[in-house]
Amino acid sequence: MEESLKKLLLDIKSINENEKLTEPQNENMLKLAFVGDTIFDLFTRDYLNRKYTDKIKISELHKKNSDLVCARSQSKISEYLINSVFNEDEIYFFKRARNAHSHSKSKNSTIAEYRKATGLEAVLGLLLYRDENRLIEVLNKISEVLEF
Repeated sequence: MEESLKKLLLDIKSINENEKLTEPQNENMLKLAFVGDTIFDLFTRDYLNRKYTDKIKISELHKKNSDLVCARSQSKISEYLINSVFNEDEIYFFKRARNAHSHSKSKNSTIAEYRKATGLEAVLGLLLYRDENRLIEVLNKISEVLEF
């Protein structure tokens, strides 16, 4: 999984090389979360596709993915990452994004869960632009706790 995901991330970055972010840490945190949301969704879809190699309905895969990418699940994952995976710099950006003023909230989660999910997504977006090797490390740690 690691190699295919790394290749995909590098391919995405090379396609958009002309539009390079020189200092992603100065980027709007909600914009980084926007990108991180896609990274997390793609990662969980790939994870589930590999995990369920037997015959399973696409609707069941979609339901499982929805359960993983929801704010409540991302909030739990972010708590694990803050306590054992994220470094000080990543925690700083997590908190910056968590405290960013979003004008929306998911319908099935609390505001606190939604903000933690936004923090997680922003860190993933930041790592895509800053350090794809670290992004792979974090995603590998996430895969260890995806279904709890």
